[in-house]
Amino acid sequence: MTIEELKNRLDNEKHLIDAYQEVVCGKKIDAPYILGIYKEDGMSYIYHTKEHGGVVIIDQGSEEEMTEALYRRVVRNEKRYLRKLGMKK
Repeated sequence: MTIEELKNRLDNEKHLIDAYQEVVCGKKIDAPYILGIYKEDGMSYIYHTKEHGGVVIIDQGSEEEMTEALYRRVVRNEKRYLRKLGMKK
């Protein structure tokens, strides 16, 4: 899927994201607690940011690979968060 398709899918599905304020698709933002994906020079990057700023690149690859990887990460984070709360989705 493309970054835009991922953004639409995440918007429609409304996942619970524990440690992150938001998931950002299509741009790199240096704000606290962001999980995101952006494309630069033909390469796609998954990143997160630290509490006091600073972008950390988690993975890089093709747009298709990185959008799928980010989606899996979001779902995995949500499942972990719900387990902490004692809930299931």
